[in-house]
Amino acid sequence: MKYCYQCGKMTAGDPFFCNSCGRSYDLKLCPRLHANPRGVEVCSRCGSRELSTPQPKIPMSWRLVALVVRLGLGLLLFYASLWVVIALISTPEVRQTLVAFGLLLAVLWLLWSKLPDWFQEAIRSFWRSRRQRDDD
Repeated sequence: MKYCYQCGKMTAGDPFFCNSCGRSYDLKLCPRLHANPRGVEVCSRCGSRELSTPQPKIPMSWRLVALVVRLGLGLLLFYASLWVVIALISTPEVRQTLVAFGLLLAVLWLLWSKLPDWFQEAIRSFWRSRRQRDDD
């Protein structure tokens, strides 16, 4: 999803142009959609002089503010999640459940490692083919 700083609209996906105002995102494009830097007058690949108009540049101060806000929210979410996990682990019932779950995982990994290589590979290929069918 991209945001146009010219018209203030969002465009879904990874588009080359804004759907509202028609400006390109952070670069100039020729009619054949060759990407060129903002300052060029002629396409570096085909020589066309018909280049798109890029959206306005984002001031560096706004980029810095956006980075700080993203980092701040990410750290806040991380510490809140960590606090919840610590609060859950501090109860005896959850501790017992985590120990049981850890033992179950250890047993499953031990069983997996004891399976023959050809059987492990058959299971992996089954899951890969299933994932590819789900993606299509």
